[in-house]
Amino acid sequence: MAMSKVLEIESALRQLPAQDQWEVARWLLDALEERTGTAAKGQNGGSVPALPDYAARRRQIFGDKVLPNMVLVSRSEERW
Repeated sequence: MAMSKVLEIESALRQLPAQDQWEVARWLLDALEERTGTAAKGQNGGSVPALPDYAARRRQIFGDKVLPNMVLVSRSEERW
């Protein structure tokens, strides 16, 4: 009986030991990388994308105002 449905394949993979699951995952990622010609980790070769500069954006919007940490403010107002 051939495993033609995704659920059957998923069920069979879950029955494998963890080490074998990782081997299947690595094989699948390598196969996808070969097929598409891109790294499965990302289009830019697996490097971490540059994150936005949130501090600069906050300064652009609010200027040099000091904003309160609302988490600390709400915790100080709660009754324990």
